[in-house]
Amino acid sequence: MKQFAIVAVLVVAMGSIALSQAKPGGIARQVAMGGSQAGTGLVLNPFIMDDPAVMLVNPAYQAMYKDYGWSNVAGGGLTGLSTAGGPIGNDGYGHQSAGIAFGLNSDWNLGAILSYDPSAVNFVNTLISNSSGLFPASIVRSTNGRFPQGIPPVANVWEVVISNHMSSADWGFGVMYGWSNTDTKATAAGPPASSGSSEASSNVWGFRAGVNVPFGSGNSFDASASLRLDKANDKKSTSPIVAANTGDFSASGTEFQVNARAKFNVSSKFNFIPYGTLVTVSAEPKEDVPPSGLTATTVSEKASVLAYAVGAGGEYKTSTFYFAGGVSWQSARIKAESTAPPTPTATTTATYTALPVFNLGGEWWFTDWLAGRAGYYRSIGNFNLKTESASGTFEGNLTVPNSAIAIGAISPTNFDGLVTLGLGFKFGGAAIDATVSEEALRRGLGLIGASDNINTFGYMTASYYFGE
Repeated sequence: MKQFAIVAVLVVAMGSIALSQAKPGGIARQVAMGGSQAGTGLVLNPFIMDDPAVMLVNPAYQAMYKDYGWSNVAGGGLTGLSTAGGPIGNDGYGHQSAGIAFGLNSDWNLGAILSYDPSAVNFVNTLISNSSGLFPASIVRSTNGRFPQGIPPVANVWEVVISNHMSSADWGFGVMYGWSNTDTKATAAGPPASSGSSEASSNVWGFRAGVNVPFGSGNSFDASASLRLDKANDKKSTSPIVAANTGDFSASGTEFQVNARAKFNVSSKFNFIPYGTLVTVSAEPKEDVPPSGLTATTVSEKASVLAYAVGAGGEYKTSTFYFAGGVSWQSARIKAESTAPPTPTATTTATYTALPVFNLGGEWWFTDWLAGRAGYYRSIGNFNLKTESASGTFEGNLTVPNSAIAIGAISPTNFDGLVTLGLGFKFGGAAIDATVSEEALRRGLGLIGASDNINTFGYMTASYYFGE
């Protein structure tokens, strides 16, 4: 049966060569070609100009990929996986996503992105209980027994995207929304009669806009901006009032992100590509209504994130080979401030700065329907931790020689450099892109000759172009 399935796949592949209209790409291609979190939160090689994965950053790219559906299937780990205790594959929300775009006419396109969440809402909703550990204590005071509730993480984010293809440029706009909620209500007939209610919820609204502007002779510029608004609530009330079950707390966050790239045509084979990314997050937990019997808190807590990346590189093309790569400077800082008068503000700042960061990727087509890919990602960074309080100042630095990416189960945090391999397949309008597990290279394909349950492929993306 297994041999029959293999033969059937090969027959379909050979029969589809002449009809290969597919548009391969996506996160699996990016991972296989040296992708990393280049300031976007996504695993991307920022020097690959054209790829459907860029739609997740710049909605204007939807105009290039209309009449197109895709899904990130995720999968097992890319490195560090073994049957002797390595991390296991963890498909599911946050690792899998999908999208589709329809061309309404020659100019307008409408689509949706499902279960892809670039927001920090699930970080913001930890600030009320301080489960993130950023502050000295939770904003929810446990005096009288009022402890923070567990706020369920947002696990359903949907986005609607519209784009337009104009004669001089493409533009796109997207609106996203995600939420989580748990409510309880109880009444007791008594005597004495009593009632109680609680709410633990969070939500995020997001807005994206982007442009993709060609300006002649193979040169182009694309830019995008995102604004996301996060909110979390922890509310409890009872009647008659029981102090341990009262008090309203909330946390709000504002996220802003801007990305820009340019392509300068140097020759018929080479394009020079600079890029830049800036991300900011500001968030604050608050006591809206104090627990019964307590005066309003004087504690003030604030958290902020600042991340940026700038780099320069290029892409090289021939009829059968494509290379994209360059070098970057990347930095991310998390800052937490807590004030409880008359105590001075206590501040903790954690900063990671990496220079140089290399993203290198090559792709070559063996046939019209089969591509091979290889990538290399390398990051050398420094981690700085600084704590300032009334008792003094502490500061420490640590060189971080290890490169790490985090996507699905792929998280080789102790791996010094990251070399990746991948394959791309085109069957008519369909495409499958996948990273190749290093276990398969050493021990045989899991579908054919493996002696145990190892992964043949790591991350996978499937897509289908249904246009004419």
